Amino acid sequence: MPARGFTLIELLVVIAIIALLVGILLPALGKVRAMARAMIDGANVRNTVQAMVTFANSNGDQYPLPSLMDPTNQTVAPVGEAQNTTGNILSILIMQGSAVPEQFVSKSESNTAQIVKFDNYQFTQPTGAVNATNALWDPKLKGTPVDTNAVTGTTPNIGNNSFAPSVCFGKRRSQWASTYASAEAVFGNRGPTYAASDSAAAPASGRWTLTSDQYGTGSNTLLIHGGRTTWEGQIGYNDNHVNFETKPNPDSLTYIKGPSGTPHTVTDNLFVNESDQLGGDTASGQVMNGTNAYLRPVAGVTVSGSNVTITTWRD
Repeated sequence: MPARGFTLIELLVVIAIIALLVGILLPALGKVRAMARAMIDGANVRNTVQAMVTFANSNGDQYPLPSLMDPTNQTVAPVGEAQNTTGNILSILIMQGSAVPEQFVSKSESNTAQIVKFDNYQFTQPTGAVNATNALWDPKLKGTPVDTNAVTGTTPNIGNNSFAPSVCFGKRRSQWASTYASAEAVFGNRGPTYAASDSAAAPASGRWTLTSDQYGTGSNTLLIHGGRTTWEGQIGYNDNHVNFETKPNPDSLTYIKGPSGTPHTVTDNLFVNESDQLGGDTASGQVMNGTNAYLRPVAGVTVSGSNVTITTWRD
């Protein structure tokens, strides 16, 4: 008896079943891939904090500060605090052998037009340095696409880092050290904008809301691990634990609100220098007196007398 083939109806049923299975499996596979990328980011954040601790073990518990390492400006031309950009800090970790360039670019990076891995790191006599023979790191690595201290020859509008360290200036300098404090956020996925100039009081009730612009509701950072309107990301703390946070003000991260009214504890937004912290900054744009968490990649630092102005990057 001759073999019977599929009828047209049977073939259509098989195709429909396959399409249904693909429709069911694809979202699940997407979630698995997203979880895998988040885990890789968590590992990169943890490895970076560990690299900072390793550096601190040989440097009086202090995390890398270019201004302290290179006071005679052999590596970069800016003087003092102006050296302390995110790019210079990360480049020091690479030069010390405790980090590699690829760990600073997220597997979930959404802004691939501006954030790329730094290739051809020069461990000896970096050509971008003021004095290549005595240079302590390769200054061509860029912490943001708009680094103001970038040397000649770097690609404009291209950065080599997806993450944000603690803004380590003023009173926050004490947290830029191996303190083993579980409530001090020091490095993690960068975030969107929640307030003009990143300066605002904590909301009296409800959630922090994004600004209605390209840096808030339109921010690339929302698509790294979060959604169209919500930020999520990996945050590393000073005791070297890493949490996948699902909102910008984690319940475990707090500060004392004041000075008006009765001081009380409120949750701390990772990406806002809250102006209502007791004993902290009260003027918009100031970042020197607060000690609440404030994570941003620093593109440039301008020093005028005792005034320090910090340029951070958002996308």
